[in-house]
Amino acid sequence: MTNRWNIIEIAFYGIEGRRISIKLRENDVSILTGSSGTGKSAVIAAIDYCLCSKSCKLPHHVRRRAIGVAVHWRSPQYDMIVGRVVPDSGVGTGKMFFQIGNRLSLANTFEELQGPVAISEAKRFIERSFGIADVEDADTDEKYTVGRATIRHVTPYLFLMSDVIISSETTLHDLNNPDKAKDIRATMPYFLGAVNQDTALAQRRLRKLENDLRRLERQAKGQAKARSLVTDRAQALIAQATNLGMSRSDATEMAEEEMLGVLREISQLSIDAIAQEAGDELSVLESQRRETIQAAQSRRDSRNALKALVRDAQGFDQAAVAQNAKLGLAEHLDLAADKCPICNQDSNVGGDIAREIEASLKQISSEIASVQQATPELIKQLEKSEEELKVLNQRHREIERQIREVIQQNSELRKAQDLSQAKAITIGRIKQFLETTTEDFRTVPIDFDRLEAEIEELRERVDPQALEARLSNATNLVSNYATDMVAKLPTTEPLTTARIQFSGRGNIKVMEVETDRPLDMASVGSDQNYQSIHLSLYFALHKHFTYAKSPIPGLIVIDQISRPYFPGEDDDERSVEERGTDEERKALNMIADFIFSETANEEGLQVLLIEHAFIESDKRFVEATVGRWTQENGIKLIPDEWPQRNT
Repeated sequence: MTNRWNIIEIAFYGIEGRRISIKLRENDVSILTGSSGTGKSAVIAAIDYCLCSKSCKLPHHVRRRAIGVAVHWRSPQYDMIVGRVVPDSGVGTGKMFFQIGNRLSLANTFEELQGPVAISEAKRFIERSFGIADVEDADTDEKYTVGRATIRHVTPYLFLMSDVIISSETTLHDLNNPDKAKDIRATMPYFLGAVNQDTALAQRRLRKLENDLRRLERQAKGQAKARSLVTDRAQALIAQATNLGMSRSDATEMAEEEMLGVLREISQLSIDAIAQEAGDELSVLESQRRETIQAAQSRRDSRNALKALVRDAQGFDQAAVAQNAKLGLAEHLDLAADKCPICNQDSNVGGDIAREIEASLKQISSEIASVQQATPELIKQLEKSEEELKVLNQRHREIERQIREVIQQNSELRKAQDLSQAKAITIGRIKQFLETTTEDFRTVPIDFDRLEAEIEELRERVDPQALEARLSNATNLVSNYATDMVAKLPTTEPLTTARIQFSGRGNIKVMEVETDRPLDMASVGSDQNYQSIHLSLYFALHKHFTYAKSPIPGLIVIDQISRPYFPGEDDDERSVEERGTDEERKALNMIADFIFSETANEEGLQVLLIEHAFIESDKRFVEATVGRWTQENGIKLIPDEWPQRNT
């Protein structure tokens, strides 16, 4: 009994409790036909979206009216419901819903969906339900994830879409995407059953350790080179200090830590000031210079304060005089006569104004007199301060001249000065070295023996030759199945008598039987041939998945088998009987018969066919049709009357 998962129902939820669903047939073919723009592609996008895709590819019409989607999966043992919030625009949301149990059913409204989870949790739940056990690994959260199978790696085997079905270059969905192809190829041996969970994890661990070993070897070489340079630098600094009489150590035979100890001792030495080595005369001059500099700075601060006071006093004097002149204009008005100065009528206003102006004039005159009296004294103090500062600056220059003469006249002093400077520079270099470079000495030892032993043990467990043999056996089985199946599909030469050869990297070669010459996909010639290759490959893969008990769900979603025969003829869904030639209709009936037969022959396999054409003469096709959306009946996935969501 197979344990493969099928989809039972897909539901779309709108606001105000609206809900529409599509029910699919278990272990059988379900067909959805419709005109362009009716929402057929949204069904595929909804399945992919509920398999935790990063982006939401639902059409704008659906996203404006649907607030959520849910997919009901079923296996012989369990039911699983996965739902997700639909964004109005942009990337997919992280809010999902997950339930697993027996006899589950989809909620009537989106608000009734159970089991809210974050997308990361939903991924783990779905993976465990499908049986993708590769995630049970302590390294799951590490950046190195190539080869770790996830739910997103099953979609290449589920969706036979327009970008693949008649492609001359791409064999599987998303294999033409450089960002995804590496992971698809890395996980293919796991899904083909060439490796089990333990082996897959061992492979992954081996790849990681091999990469770590290469990285650590490069790191060790770099550190060794850096430490060699650091050791040379430390020895040079100790030799320089020894030449200056600051140390008696010979660093040529020293260990690293010993050299660091010597350098730390040297860095703590204090260098006497030159003035102390020069004797009393220079010491006195140095003391006088310091005192003169301090006095000059103090006098400079006083001078600057006096400048500010004089500037403020002069500014106030000018403003007060101007204000006094303005108030003096009132003398020309007869304000004391108790009459209005404008209309000459009796009024007390004039007297009041006159008294106020008189008081203001007295206050301003007093202030002007005070400022005019103080300003000359301030200016006098400022001039005195400037003169004192000038004297101090001259005294400082004279002391500097005397110091230079003393140094020039004393050769011993010049030597002391040079030696002191050399010692100070050396100590500065040593301190900088200790602060910035000594970390290169503190390297954590790497246990290469242990790492290499673990790699060797994993290589023995993995046994690349055995793995290659198992992978080759799996791809040969798929190739045999595909070769048998393509003979049941409409083809033209050179495909008619050729063999399909599928590789573990997801590539296909068409082998001519007579010449045994491999042809690439582009060489087989027509859209009909490309489609027959892809159909045979997908059904062959799923036949092998059943045999290998792979965790891939038992679902193939096929987007338009009529594509090579009626490409873009019109936008409406029409019966095949109204289209094309007898040869084209015969080919399409042949493909439909293949799909029904292979689905019936494979236990646990379900096919969802999205189609633009309707084969009315095929009773199986008519019975399998779960939705028919045409311009004539006006049915769409999401009705136009559904209210739009608020943005």
